[in-house]
Amino acid sequence: MRLAFGTVLATAALAVGLALPAAAQTVLRYADYGGNRGIRADYVTAYLDEIESRSEGRIKIERHWAQALLPATKMLEGLRNGVADIATVTAGYSPRDQLFAYGVGDLPVRNPNEVAGAAALYELTTTHPALQEEMDRLGIVYLMNYSVGPIQMVCKGGELTSVEDFSGKKVRATSDYGEIYGEFGATAVVISLPKAYQALDTGMIDCSQAYGYIVESYKLYEVADSFTAINGATIQSNGMFMNRRAFDGLDPKDQEMIVELGAEYNRKTAEAMRARNQEVMAQLPEGFEGKKMPVHTFTEADLVKLDEASQPIIDAWIADAQKMGLDGAALVKTYTDLLAKHLAEQGS
Repeated sequence: MRLAFGTVLATAALAVGLALPAAAQTVLRYADYGGNRGIRADYVTAYLDEIESRSEGRIKIERHWAQALLPATKMLEGLRNGVADIATVTAGYSPRDQLFAYGVGDLPVRNPNEVAGAAALYELTTTHPALQEEMDRLGIVYLMNYSVGPIQMVCKGGELTSVEDFSGKKVRATSDYGEIYGEFGATAVVISLPKAYQALDTGMIDCSQAYGYIVESYKLYEVADSFTAINGATIQSNGMFMNRRAFDGLDPKDQEMIVELGAEYNRKTAEAMRARNQEVMAQLPEGFEGKKMPVHTFTEADLVKLDEASQPIIDAWIADAQKMGLDGAALVKTYTDLLAKHLAEQGS
């Protein structure tokens, strides 16, 4: 009777245990307009993997690459309305009035170091009231930034050794840089990066904006003759964001973990980008697959001329900020001060 009664108790306990609900798992959708390849994608994947691992099964992240879930121009909209829970968003692909303050990172100001640039924009975005208010208004949470590095150039059929060499050249340029190079006689050609290879090969363009790792991954060394390290400004307002409702629905310890990992991978990604850019520039004169390319560097005098050509664009942005109720001049100064601080820390 004791055995039978014990068996009944054990069976009842097992039944109760089976009836308890399993620990809930939150499934988050990640959207990226880029393909799952290259340094940035590697570090994004590592970041998302780390979130899953540290959540101990509480969080699962579906990854949608190469615009499979949302196109680049709809990333912000899709993130805000919950089509994606986490997304890579670029200010330049978003409505200008929505990520306007965050777009300060795209202004053509001196920014020659990927690590310093990423640290400066991260600090600005996570501490400045104007950017905090912008994120709150949009219903998004900033997680990390991608710093691709200072804009460089690859050219074919005529080397770019100074700003004067822009004269007469057809240049693939993005953002405001076509206007800047136009001040020195260049003709801006608006084409996407994946088309740069064919455009250089056919003579549709003479030069293309690029970065060291891009020259390698897109094999632009096959169709270009020279590389120019401008080491001036960069396009930097690209980052990973999360839908506020999805973020608020997580356990507080998971929220803290995601934010802390974002800061960590903000630095790690920038360090990896800088390392690879430097490695590629060092290797170009030695050759990729037997193709050697000289590397030219703009002088300080060239950079001063670029600064002067860039100032009207910065002034126009400040004026637009004033119309939107922002102290644009103060925001630019805070950003450039942070850049200077982090550049000094990096020794650049």
